Amino acid sequence: MTPLNKDTIDKILELTGGDDSILVELFESFLADAKELSERIKKSAASSDWEQLMFDVHTLKGLCGTIGAIPLYEVCKVLNDDLKSGNMSTSIDLANETILKYEDLFEHITSNYKV
Repeated sequence: MTPLNKDTIDKILELTGGDDSILVELFESFLADAKELSERIKKSAASSDWEQLMFDVHTLKGLCGTIGAIPLYEVCKVLNDDLKSGNMSTSIDLANETILKYEDLFEHITSNYKV
């Protein structure tokens, strides 16, 4: 599965009148925010700071939904749901998977767009 949903990207381009420079700006903003969030997610998971982890995962999940980063969104959703229900046993593994999905997404965006 590709890290970005083509239909979402097409919709963004449609809304911008096909101006891909706006898409690039959106990706640049996303990548800056996602980098900071992924670093905090890694740190929070390692230190068992569940409250901070939940906040950062929830924020990243929302950003992913905006740009159509479905695989990363889905991992964030599962982790967020587990944290909300108090199931911390999967949190570190899911946090690590979140970081890997972010890295895949970063590579995909920087390789395929003028970011």
